[in-house]
Order: sequence, then structure tokens, then C-alpha cells
Amino acid sequence: MTATALDRSATPVWLRVGEIILAALIYFALARASLYFASLNASATPIWPPTGLAIALLLLRGNMLLPAIAVGAFAANYAITPQISTAAIIAIGNSLEALVATLLLQRWAKGQNVFQSPVGVGKFAVIVTAAAAPVSASIGVVALAMTGHAAWSDFVPVWITWWLGNVAGAILATPALVLWARTLRGEEPAPLVANALASFAGAIFVATIAFSPISPVPLEARSALAFLVILPLLWSALRLGLRETATMALLISSFAVWGVIAGSSPFVQATLNSSLLLLVTFIVSATLPSLALAAERRQSQTLLDQTRHELVQAQKLEALGTLTSGVAHDFNNLLAAIGGGLRILERQNEERTKTMEAVAQALERGSGLTRQLLAFARREPLKLERLDTTQALESAHSLIRSSLKDHILFEMHVTPGLWPVKADRNQFEVALLNLAVNARDAMPEGGDLIIQAENILGDDQEKCVAISVADSGEGMSQETLARAFEPFFSTKAAGHGTGLGLAQVYGFATQCGGKVNIDSALGHGTTVTITLPRA
Repeated sequence: MTATALDRSATPVWLRVGEIILAALIYFALARASLYFASLNASATPIWPPTGLAIALLLLRGNMLLPAIAVGAFAANYAITPQISTAAIIAIGNSLEALVATLLLQRWAKGQNVFQSPVGVGKFAVIVTAAAAPVSASIGVVALAMTGHAAWSDFVPVWITWWLGNVAGAILATPALVLWARTLRGEEPAPLVANALASFAGAIFVATIAFSPISPVPLEARSALAFLVILPLLWSALRLGLRETATMALLISSFAVWGVIAGSSPFVQATLNSSLLLLVTFIVSATLPSLALAAERRQSQTLLDQTRHELVQAQKLEALGTLTSGVAHDFNNLLAAIGGGLRILERQNEERTKTMEAVAQALERGSGLTRQLLAFARREPLKLERLDTTQALESAHSLIRSSLKDHILFEMHVTPGLWPVKADRNQFEVALLNLAVNARDAMPEGGDLIIQAENILGDDQEKCVAISVADSGEGMSQETLARAFEPFFSTKAAGHGTGLGLAQVYGFATQCGGKVNIDSALGHGTTVTITLPRA
């Protein structure tokens, strides 16, 4: 279940209805303001931010806000072309545009996380430009032509104006709205540093000089100054972040539109429509590369932080492994001496049988602990073999089931045709068992435990098998997540865990050439995913 779905299920009906009404009113107000710039046709404008608003609303809150978009679009278009059929068809086109964009973004571009990588920014631009905007433009212009509100001879120029206005609205509004909404929900870095505020002030100054009617620079000299707005965008992309870059693009665009309306912009052409088309083309051309650059910097920084964390984790495990190895070998020597003494006692007196049996059991437990310590210290190499993943999961099923209580619903979903992996069978089962036990302990009142295995392509397009263990338990805080793989770190009470479970999972996955990732939040359960390369 997604976070959006959880939010909806926990929200009262009256609050959801209020949210729909508020979204419809905002869409209507923004649409009416945007239609002020229409010149070629009353319903076709080169500036249409409602497209960006609609896509952002569906990405963030789901399809429950689709009626709000339809109602807002209908009301705005009916005020321009007071004919119910025309306004209704245009509203359907606007709604389908947002729905198509959202579905494609969720399927192929990670939904609201689309702006986290340069590839995602590129996919967003392609989806909006080639799939979503043409839907609205085609339906809308056909509706206008069929009802006599536009001439068929003007179909192409009106369609281009409509299409480009929707593309510009999506590229300028959606990133800023989505990133700020994620900030308010605590999913993006919240602080707005003084550096960002100073950069915004600089961008406003440059935009005022280059575009606004209050600029002291003569109009004929502003064509060159217009290109200066690229500098604050690049600065924001390289030094600030995605959210700040999207916000800066929106600020600069607002000043540029102001300048075109006032007739003081270097983009002024013979008609307002031509002026706005030229402006939109320039802004989009400057905004998209800046967003892609900011996403590339963010992705590189995330990878660097992850690499540093993994290096520190590996150093901790290596240091602890060295200590554990020495202790284990010395302990093993002591156990060998005890075992030899037992054999001598056995030959001397049969009356000591019971005592020897008890000591022998302790010896066996000690030997088992030694093997576990050596395996954890990675001084006892894993017996890597080509493992039939499906068979190994089925074999671990009964072991995991027996370790769970009856009030926990356990399910295992294995994708047919699962690829084999190269791993140690015993450690594979131990890793799954450790994760299942952790999940059980996180659900003292009961819940759901689901193990799912599927074939995936890794970050470097390597074929991998992803095995996820998801529970509906209490989840982890950000502080706990940061230390989850540390050896001997545990949130359980004293005597209820060694803190080696997740460390064993991490060591197992790493030795097999794979990765392990935890996705968790307080109150929303935990999902641990082991990714192993295909054998």
C-alpha cells in the first residue's frame, strides 16, 4: 500500500471532499488567469500552468482529485465559451492529459520521484511533450472547430499554441509544486539556507533588469541581457538543489511574462501570441537543462554519501571481524581441550555419564557459536554455489513459518521463472530467518509478513533477483535506519537479541556481490530488500 493510499484511508470523508473542492477552486482561478493571455483563440493560450498543477495533484494525492480537475476546467472554459458541450469536451481533454501523464510517470518514471535523476527529468519532458499535451490539444481544438469556436483553417496554429502552452505549464509548475509538497511532507530536505535566499534575490534582480517594465536598461539592449537568466539557473543547479532550481525557474518565468504583457520584454513580437510562444520556448529551453543538471548533481551526491556510508560500515565490520576472529579461534582451542578431557573422563568412569552429556551439549552449543562468529567475521568463507532461488525460498518457507506466531499472516510470492543466484544456501536461509524474526518482533500485536521475489535490472542494468521481506509493524525512525546494519545495535530490550541479525544479512549480501536496502518509516512498517546478481 502506498503512502498516498494510507493517507486517504486515514482521512475523514468530509476532509477529502473539502480537498477536492479546494483543488477545483484553485484550478479554476489559475485557468481563468491563464486564459487572460489568449489571443489567437479565446480558449488557446501559450501559458497554461493548470497543466502543471493537475499533474502535480494527481502525482501527490492520487486519482481522487481527477473530478476536481474536470470541474475546474469545465467552469473556466464555460466562462470563455458558454456552451456546455464545448466546455465539457475541453474539460475531458484537460483531465485525460493529467491522467495520461500521471499513469506514464508512475509506470516508467518513478511517479513523484521522477525529478530525482536526469533520466527522470528527460522522461518527464518526453511524456508531457509527446503523450500528455497532444491529448489535450487535439481534443480541445477539435471541440472548438466542431462547435464553430475556431476555424478549421486555423487548426494547426491553434493546436501548436495549445500544445506548447500545456508543455510550458507542466515543465514550469509541476517540478516546483511536487518538490515543495514533498518538503512539507518531510520527504525532502526542509531548510532553506541563506545561500538559496540570496540566489533567489539575485535571480529576481536579473529578471527585473532583463524583462520587467521598471528596468532602467533601454529595450533594444535587453536581448543580450535575457541570456543572463541562465546564470542563476546554473548556479542553483550546481550549488543549491532541485527544489531551489525549479522555484527559481518559476520566479524568472513570472517576471518574463510580466515583461511581455507590459510590452517591455526582448521577446515582444508583432502579436501577443507570438511573443508568448517565443518566451515559452526560451524559458523551457533554459529550465529543462537546469533541472537535469540539478538532478545529476543530487544523484551523484546521493551515490557519494551511500558509498561513504558503505565504506564506514565495511571498516566497522572489518575491525569487529578481526576481533571476533581472534576470540573465536582462542575459544575453539579451549573447546578442543574440553572435548579431549571429556573423552578421558568417559573412559574412566561410567557414573559420570549424565554430567558428561550435559557438558557435551554445552560443548556443541559452544562449537555452533564459534562457527557463527567465524562466519560473521568472514574468516570462514561462504560456500558459494549456483542456487535455485525458487527451490531455496520454498525450502525456507516452513522454517520461517515455524518461527512465527499464529496471529501473524505470512505469505510468500515467488515470480515464475525466477533466475538462479550464486550464494551460500545455509547463510541464505539464515538471512531470511533473521529478517522474519525481526519482522515478528516488530508486530507484537500481529500483522502481515510478506516475502516477495522477482527478477529485476539493477542500477547498472545487471540482471538481479530482488527478495523483499515486508512487515506491517511499527517501522523505524530515521535515527534507527542510520544504524540498522551496525553490529550489536538493537532497539530490543536487554537479553532479547544480539544485534547481529541485520549485520549478518548485510555481510551475506555483500559477500555474494549483492546489496541490501531498508525502506521504513514509523507507523508504516518495514521492507528489507536483498538484491543478488544472477548466477
